[in-house]
Amino acid sequence: TIANKDPVADPPPPPPPQYPDIFAALAAAQEEQNASKAAAGTQADGELLLLGSKGAGKSTVVYAFTQKDETPKPSTALEYRFARRPAGPQNLNTVANIWELGGGTQLSELLKVVLRPDRLERCVVVIVLDMSAPGDALKTLSFWLQAVRKVVDSALARLHADAAGAATLEELRRKQAEVWAEHPDAQQVRPMGVPLLVVAHKWDDFESNFGEAEYRKLCTRTLRFVCHLNGASLVCTKHKDKQQMTLLRNMMYNLVFGTSPVKSVQHEHSSPLVSPAGSDSFGGVGKPPTVDGVLSNEPLERWVGAYEATFPLSKEGGKASGGQDLSMVEAEQFAEECVDELRRQKRDEVEKLRREARLLEAEQAI
Repeated sequence: TIANKDPVADPPPPPPPQYPDIFAALAAAQEEQNASKAAAGTQADGELLLLGSKGAGKSTVVYAFTQKDETPKPSTALEYRFARRPAGPQNLNTVANIWELGGGTQLSELLKVVLRPDRLERCVVVIVLDMSAPGDALKTLSFWLQAVRKVVDSALARLHADAAGAATLEELRRKQAEVWAEHPDAQQVRPMGVPLLVVAHKWDDFESNFGEAEYRKLCTRTLRFVCHLNGASLVCTKHKDKQQMTLLRNMMYNLVFGTSPVKSVQHEHSSPLVSPAGSDSFGGVGKPPTVDGVLSNEPLERWVGAYEATFPLSKEGGKASGGQDLSMVEAEQFAEECVDELRRQKRDEVEKLRREARLLEAEQAI
């Protein structure tokens, strides 16, 4: 008999192919590019984040920054663009990553996408106010100031907890000290931690609707106080005023690309404001007026109380500063007749069930 031979064992399967980590490669390439720019004396790529209520003019501000003459379209969620600018002796392109947050205040959680610890040193925040509705503008400003501060404080805490974040923290402190170290209000202002620019847009509409000097004086002084308290720059713009839009672009270029700072300063209520961070003072703003029902001695509460008593909220202003139904964010841009019809049917069915439930509840209560 022939002895059975052991069957030949199957060869082991080949190891799975090792694909490169694309995101790690991109991050490494970005760091290398930033390092080369630093060695050449140019600025690393910047992050420009624009916030504000729906229709405030965020896209208009973006087009002013990129020098494009286009008709603005409604923004959806977090939109991305970029702009390049040659800088330094080697004319290396410095890139500005432009993030525009649509959807009103209801998408504020997306701030974390941009205001990350590893990006914080290069971030600039722009809050655009719709001054055609001044009563809503201050509410919008207050909301975004709180939301941005919360996310930035969280990012700073993470940098403190990480030894590798020491260099970023030191650079942030240095930039802040350049503006505020010698300022007489240094102990009172509360800078955000990142450069902040407030754009009071559609100022021509405000001037048309509130031509009296007292309205303008209260509005401008309140905005000056709030912006100065938060270490922000402030500028009033008119969409069709090329001089004002050029001034706005130069202010953003200074913050994002590190170009020469804007030297213009205009704090008179009779003209559009131009107030780079550090150029104003609480003494220059003056004392807040006395308002019935506001018992606090805190200047901020008194300014806000006087402003809200003079400029009430619009009908839309009560809906979270320009928020809208985000179950269909800007649905008109993505219209699908069949899908929209099904959605209407389902909505009608749900409403019918709700009515039946209310009737049943009422009958049981009798």
